[in-house]
Amino acid sequence: MDRKPGDEVALDQTDRRIIRLLVEDAGLSNNRLAEKVGLSPAPLSRRLARLEASGVIRHTVIVDPRAAGIGFQAFLEVTLERTAPRVGERFIDLVRRMPEVVECHTVAGDFDFLLKIAVKDVADYRRLLWSEFERIGEIKTLRSTILLDSPKMQVSALP
Repeated sequence: MDRKPGDEVALDQTDRRIIRLLVEDAGLSNNRLAEKVGLSPAPLSRRLARLEASGVIRHTVIVDPRAAGIGFQAFLEVTLERTAPRVGERFIDLVRRMPEVVECHTVAGDFDFLLKIAVKDVADYRRLLWSEFERIGEIKTLRSTILLDSPKMQVSALP
């Protein structure tokens, strides 16, 4: 199904329940999921196929940073010298190549981008700032906020 950005997919209560249950436990079997939402497996499979084809749900793996040896995370606010589209696109292209940048958000407000950085330790973060970000001439300012803990973190949710 070809969806354009901004196209909205109509979700009924059953779709929303399926999504909530999968967010809680993505490992549910189709039979168990069908049972929980009150459908037989065939209609559930059709709904899942529609939700996947429309892009409403995607499959991904969540990595526990601490278990993977990530001892330091930070949010990095980035302001560019100019906000011309080609400057922003070049910046996005460069940060996509940095595995330490695990999230990149274009924002409106006091800065242009909010990045989430995940590295081994403070020394690794300093290396990233001084060697990788220093090479990007369009950066006007960088401002770090150190992540101490994440008492609530939802990777997917419906309001």
